[in-house]
Amino acid sequence: MKYLPLLLQNLEKEAEIHEKDIFNYALPQSWNLFGYSNTRILRNNEILVNPYAFYHYSFQHLFFDEKGKLKKAQSLVKKDWLKKANIYSLHIRSASAWDHDRDDSLKENLYGLKDNGTFLKAMLLLPFYKRMGINTILLHQIFSLGKTHTTHDYSNKECVLDFRLIDDQLKDPLVPQLSAKQQCIAFMEACHLLGFHVILEYCPGKMSIDNFYARECPEYFYWIKEEEYKNYHAPICHALPQNTLPFSYTLKDFYRSEDVKEHIQKFVKHDDPCKKVLAPAFSDQINANLPIDEDTTYFRFYEDIHTHAPAELKKAGIPYMTQDIIRADLHPAKKPFTTLWDTLTENIIWYQNELQVDGIFLGKPFLIPEKLQKQMAVQAKKNKKGFVMIAEDTIHENGALWKRKGYDAISGNSAYEETQIEQYRFHNFAYQLKGCVCPMFAASEFYDSRRSSCLENGKTLTNMLSIMNLFLPNGIPMYMNGVESYEVQPLQLSEYGDQKYLYSLPKSDTRYLKQAYIDRYYYNYFAHDLNTLPTLMEHANHIREEYIEEIHTPQACIPVWFDTPRDAGIGFTYVKEDKALLVVCNTNVHQSVHLHIHTENLMSELPFRYQSILQIYSTNDPYIHDVFMDDFQNIPMDFAPGEIKFIEFKAQ
Repeated sequence: MKYLPLLLQNLEKEAEIHEKDIFNYALPQSWNLFGYSNTRILRNNEILVNPYAFYHYSFQHLFFDEKGKLKKAQSLVKKDWLKKANIYSLHIRSASAWDHDRDDSLKENLYGLKDNGTFLKAMLLLPFYKRMGINTILLHQIFSLGKTHTTHDYSNKECVLDFRLIDDQLKDPLVPQLSAKQQCIAFMEACHLLGFHVILEYCPGKMSIDNFYARECPEYFYWIKEEEYKNYHAPICHALPQNTLPFSYTLKDFYRSEDVKEHIQKFVKHDDPCKKVLAPAFSDQINANLPIDEDTTYFRFYEDIHTHAPAELKKAGIPYMTQDIIRADLHPAKKPFTTLWDTLTENIIWYQNELQVDGIFLGKPFLIPEKLQKQMAVQAKKNKKGFVMIAEDTIHENGALWKRKGYDAISGNSAYEETQIEQYRFHNFAYQLKGCVCPMFAASEFYDSRRSSCLENGKTLTNMLSIMNLFLPNGIPMYMNGVESYEVQPLQLSEYGDQKYLYSLPKSDTRYLKQAYIDRYYYNYFAHDLNTLPTLMEHANHIREEYIEEIHTPQACIPVWFDTPRDAGIGFTYVKEDKALLVVCNTNVHQSVHLHIHTENLMSELPFRYQSILQIYSTNDPYIHDVFMDDFQNIPMDFAPGEIKFIEFKAQ
């Protein structure tokens, strides 16, 4: 613990220096977690404060005990901690952003302070996440980004200049003595002090088009003639369908395409004396009909070309980039750039030693070779005991493959399945989880998906999915930034997503058409129902903690069945030696339903004779009730829209 105490000491000095200064600095009242009283309350649920005094006061209560000493760190779970994780996906720049000087802009602040989120301001929100039952932070986009060629304020999160350069925008000028890296480490230390593990997103397959690596190691990239840039596009093959993945059987037709042949002619060697530029990135799918990404470029992982390419191209030896080349996991070559591989692996070791992270979320792993994927996992775990590796992969059947590579979990496809309630895709996802070899995220939304709250009866849907995800077997609950304020605007909608979701906010909202990951954005922290979901999660997590081992033990999980597979019910029973928890939800968020909860398989597998059956909690009713069975030992119950009931069987 080094930089957090230093940050707090310097903040105290700055508070003394600016004690008598007058500030027009506004905050949401919901950020005033410790009752700072020297405020002026505004009509719109904001308060005016002296920022130095406010943050100093709040951090005194958050990090120091009554004797003025730094609190003892809360014990972190060490063994199998990922199985017990409750993850919050935190995007610092937007999570703690606010229009502090009330000029209707998140650009320049009146006092030279920052309206965008910073590491310091994000610390203030940690108790709020703690109340929700969160114990793990997944950090996105903390590295310096290159310039964007789009109409957005920022480039996308893979547009990194340097994998070890912390974004200076996240440095808070309230404490000018500490650099961005030092404030980042202070944030990590604050997380650990309060009992959070920290996972860092790392996407080593691509970088900014103006990245720093290309200057020193141009051979690691693909180059095109400067005059070809204006005509540069993803190569097209009319013999193949739209959005075709470049598997080996497609390549014969692919390389016959005249457009592909013309595309390859645009490339030159890195040491060619002609004027050249880095080749911009494009989709890994053939005929995707998407524009090139002028902000990013891909790494060249091999000196040679893979064996499925035509012989004449391999003989020519000019490095080029096509959809099959992008998919280095599908088409490895024979001569890797070992120094590049080692550099990308050593970055993870640097994150462990310097930033003190506890895990890596490997973004877009299909962009790097399988051997490099394995190398990263092996070296990371060798260097730090208990370190976790999670791969971004939406195909749940790939879980076993990632396990063999040394990974602990995958992102899975829940964020694209769960909101498809009417198509029973949430049912399918939930019930198939128990049999999955590899744990995966249980999430209602992801950074590139639509938000669950933007759908019809979205708040009820968000509540139901958020609570139920805590109790899915083999699932790791994961929540995106802003879920607690029922945000409806996508964080960064996928190119393949339905563009109508970009219009989820009304035109009168200053965030209309904006996306938190690529625009100046803030979350609605003065929403009247801001505490609704955190309160539900707080109660549900107390129950989850008691049954956490059983949730991740397949033998302790008994799926619950209803009258028909088309009933609007999902349920699981988790069995301990002397009691069992039955969790059932109504997936119909529009109507109340009557469900017959079948207990035949439960009764035959309980290791005890039950004495009582009680409803110990419900998302619509916090009181305890007796539960009765019918003559067939089934439990008939009425459910409000989206309601989840928790029923406990206790032994005699």
